[in-house]
Amino acid sequence: MAVNYEGYYHDGETSARCKVRIFPSTRSLHLHGEDGERLEEWPYRGLKLAEEVYHERPFRLRHKDKGEAALTVSTPELLAVLEKHMGRQLRQHWLMRPSLGMVGFWSVALAVVVAIYWFVFPLAVSPLARMVPQSWEKALGERVIAGLAGQDSFCAAASGQAALDALSARLTRGIATPYPLRVRVSGIKMVNAFAAPGGNVVIMRGLLEAAETPEEVAGVLAHEIAHSVERHPMQGMIRAMGIGLVFGMLTGDTSALDGMASNVGQLLLIFSYTRRDELSADRIGMKMLNRADIRGQGLVDFFRRLKKKQGGTSDIPALFSTHPLHEERIALIESTATGRNEAMTEA
Repeated sequence: MAVNYEGYYHDGETSARCKVRIFPSTRSLHLHGEDGERLEEWPYRGLKLAEEVYHERPFRLRHKDKGEAALTVSTPELLAVLEKHMGRQLRQHWLMRPSLGMVGFWSVALAVVVAIYWFVFPLAVSPLARMVPQSWEKALGERVIAGLAGQDSFCAAASGQAALDALSARLTRGIATPYPLRVRVSGIKMVNAFAAPGGNVVIMRGLLEAAETPEEVAGVLAHEIAHSVERHPMQGMIRAMGIGLVFGMLTGDTSALDGMASNVGQLLLIFSYTRRDELSADRIGMKMLNRADIRGQGLVDFFRRLKKKQGGTSDIPALFSTHPLHEERIALIESTATGRNEAMTEA
């Protein structure tokens, strides 16, 4: 009896498949049904692999004259027979061959992807952020806040929240914000603050304790509100999570975001900004302080004092790792500050 091999034949027109016996000859493969009836003949000329072949695994064949028909070979031993008759012609495409051409192609492809990521993608971040629906942005912000609340509670003192809301209202008077602003104080003892998507601003307890005057807190708050107004947090999330963020929102799978939202360090890394963004937030924040007639020098004093302590306090560098302090920022704040009054009353 002639040597034959097991397989399944798909005609490419229906979802049905039939079991076949494959008889190789010197010029072609002969396909027979289980009852021995001859079904097809596939010449070696025009035969090709449908995809890469894995060792000792079934593989699929196609033929240039057979349309969408496919032959799944259950016995990998047939591959050696085909290679004996066809040699390297069996390979579907030169990219499948372990050759210098394949290595060169993928090297160039990788270089293109890296170039797009480093040079093109950053230019597209801002337009992409503007395209995100505000309902999505608010939902993302709520997930971030929920993750943060799971680690440490927010301040619930009515009088303190009222004072913070009054200061926020004073700073944003006459400013068009994309969404209602919500400012909270977290119990985390880190000297930092950040803006999350959807108008959420979080001030950490460590920053309140490090500040010596209300004007210092007002300066930081104005800066974070400015980030929110410019939708910088959304841009930060796109930079950090890329297109996966969009797919996650479309499919409802936000597991990656949930994991980040439960880690303060990762959150702060996401909501760290470019030098250009920081300068933009400084300019807008100073306009807020000036319009509210609040002394802007408080922010400069705060920055300078923390920078002196940076070498000796582990919590201090966190603020500057996410909000790099350049001398041009301090110079900008000092040159544009015109406010003369306090941010809050003594009470």
